[in-house]
Amino acid sequence: MSTALEKKKGYSVSYIINSVITIVLMFGFGFLPPIGDITPVGMKVLGVFLGLVYGYSACDIIWPSLMAVLAYGLCGYTTMADAITSMMGHNVVFQTLVGFISAGALTYYGFGKWFVRKTLSMKIFKGRPMFYVCSFFVIFGLSSIVVNQIVLSIMLYGIWLDIAENCGYEKNSNFVYVGFCGILFATMLGGAMIPYTSWQYGLAQVWAEIAGSPINFGIMGCITVPCTALSMIVYVYLSKAIFHVDYSKMKEFDAEKLGEDSKTLRPRTKRILIVFVISVVVVILANTMIGSSFANFINNDLTAAGVYCLCAAILLLMPSGEGDGKGCIEFDKVKETAISWQVIFMCAVTLPIATAVTNESTGIVDFLSGLFSPIFAGHGGLFILIVTICLSLFLTNIGSNIAFGSAMIPIIAPFVIESGMNPMFAGAAMLFIINIGAVLPGASAPAAIFHSQAVLTNGAMRIKVTLVGCLALLIVSIPLFVIFSMIF
Repeated sequence: MSTALEKKKGYSVSYIINSVITIVLMFGFGFLPPIGDITPVGMKVLGVFLGLVYGYSACDIIWPSLMAVLAYGLCGYTTMADAITSMMGHNVVFQTLVGFISAGALTYYGFGKWFVRKTLSMKIFKGRPMFYVCSFFVIFGLSSIVVNQIVLSIMLYGIWLDIAENCGYEKNSNFVYVGFCGILFATMLGGAMIPYTSWQYGLAQVWAEIAGSPINFGIMGCITVPCTALSMIVYVYLSKAIFHVDYSKMKEFDAEKLGEDSKTLRPRTKRILIVFVISVVVVILANTMIGSSFANFINNDLTAAGVYCLCAAILLLMPSGEGDGKGCIEFDKVKETAISWQVIFMCAVTLPIATAVTNESTGIVDFLSGLFSPIFAGHGGLFILIVTICLSLFLTNIGSNIAFGSAMIPIIAPFVIESGMNPMFAGAAMLFIINIGAVLPGASAPAAIFHSQAVLTNGAMRIKVTLVGCLALLIVSIPLFVIFSMIF
């Protein structure tokens, strides 16, 4: 998921300094002499992009986005009217907005709690706490493909605290830190497995345009689904060994603590789940069966945005099945928790600017290609794939994931094509890994929420558990992507 800090920052000295740096980069960087192959207008576009990355990472989301709109419209690359149209009228922005309505409604109407009770109170988990913990993370990681990862993680944090309290763990125990971090990584990995919606879908389109080869969502899912599951299992055992977590107390967990409303799935929730899952499957199939008439209609005529628009419209119209005379989704109730305006603004602003960065008239791609030539040039596809994974994970943990993802595409794609490797694998690896901004609060919205949890008072411990999560991801993802790239 893409963004920086969600919580309101105070006007501290550092915040003011970072705000000034953001504005100076956006409006002042372009007045510097051109660097290398970058053109004068390219310097201005680059300044807007750098200011956006810095602002998202160190300041906020909304006001840097608005400043970027102004800077982009005045930089000479486009007009203000066209800048606004390209941002607020972007296909992916609309898709993200209508997608949030359906996904957010699932959590609002109790799907998460029901899922916890249904899956984790089974007899198979009785007396097997390590299996319980691994299954907890894996199940919710995989479910994040259809459930909004932010709202799901917030709900799971509360459930994990209930587990800790019921089993006798202290609130500041390693059990709580490791569990919260596991929830963070599970939901982030799960939400990134297939880029069928939101800003990930936008980046997938940018990659296909630059690399000349679309990402096959079916093949990507064959890699990322096991990668998510195995990464969480490795994380559980790594964190247990490093932080000496005692999971034996979990034998005392009582699912009844989740409340009576978690025993059954409401009729409206069932209908929302069915329609939304069908929509997800349609988009994934369309991006897997590339070239078929079905795929051409969905991808080129209806588009993913149209699919999710139809999904939301149907659910707003379809009777709830609860005899209340209302639709499955009550928009006035869902809108406050379902829609993340931070993500909407990031999609709206970053994608058009990232496209401008890759335009030949700016000269930025030629400059970056020359800059990174010593690292990538002359190396085979496997080396480039491994460096892509490592570089993606490093960059997304020091700044905004969506911004760095946009920046990496024009850098990596030319070398991937030159190496002769199927470009889909490097693209899939980058899109999957770039989501996992967790170590610093400014790396992503889920990270900001994680680091702002009141019970996680030890900042050093938060960093340690997230680094272990990154290590687990590298241990699993590198061999998996390498093996699949060699097979295909």
